[in-house]
Amino acid sequence: MKPARIDEILEVTTRVGTMTAATLTLDQRISRGEVLLFTAEVMVVLMSAAGKPLRLSGHLRDALQAKNPLA
Repeated sequence: MKPARIDEILEVTTRVGTMTAATLTLDQRISRGEVLLFTAEVMVVLMSAAGKPLRLSGHLRDALQAKNPLA
């Protein structure tokens, strides 16, 4: 991994990794031009105000799968 500077233009690419009923895993790549600087796997969980996990809506799941048919 290499550092980036505040005035550099970076590209962040995000793809849907896996989806379950309540979680979404995103694969991210951050690059400067052709140089890959960083990769990350981010797990997103929809939570209620009470702190309990909620199911991802069918509409959201359909929209994400349409953008990323391999998920």
